[in-house]
Amino acid sequence: MDLQSILQTWINVLTKPGEEVFAAEREKSSATLSTALLWIIAASVITALLGALQATIYSSPMGGFGQIMDLLPADLQNELGTAEEAGASGGAAFNFALIIFGPIFFLIGVGVYHLIATVLGGRGQYGRYAYLSATYSAPLMIVGSVLGFIPVLGGCLSLILGIYQFVLTYYAVKVEYGLSQGRAIVVVVIPVVAGLALAICLVTVVFGTMFALFQQ
Repeated sequence: MDLQSILQTWINVLTKPGEEVFAAEREKSSATLSTALLWIIAASVITALLGALQATIYSSPMGGFGQIMDLLPADLQNELGTAEEAGASGGAAFNFALIIFGPIFFLIGVGVYHLIATVLGGRGQYGRYAYLSATYSAPLMIVGSVLGFIPVLGGCLSLILGIYQFVLTYYAVKVEYGLSQGRAIVVVVIPVVAGLALAICLVTVVFGTMFALFQQ
């Protein structure tokens, strides 16, 4: 599959959401796990590079953070400069880790949806669902990293894209596993609810630990 075909596939899925587009993608000979991994790896590399570029721009003297630094006292500039260097190193490490862990987390996420759909009576292939998921996950990763260059508004648009991704996941799950509307929704909702519950538990533990330390 050439680059033009890949871009056309991504555009079709993102701009024409529905069961028909996923049903058509499902029948392609390229609907395999290897294709999905190739796309996610490429998207992870592009996202990491854009993240590094964004960090460079905002930390440069002409960037927003650099202009704010110039307005601060010299002592505070030195302290923040040290923190900025540490943050830059951490950001570079994070971008490198994204290239490695991006595909791993994608495969785990696909596995979670595959398991839930199968338990609910769905009949589908892991590799083919991974492909359907990659048709929108890969381009949305790239679009999200581009939106990171837009202060404030970019974050809002990224949130909207995150919600839109759940809609596309619903269609992909429903088509690949032949589930009813209700069961497809359950497949999408369960990981979200579980993630929120885990986040609440972690926040509770952290604040509980901090409160206990302050009481001592």
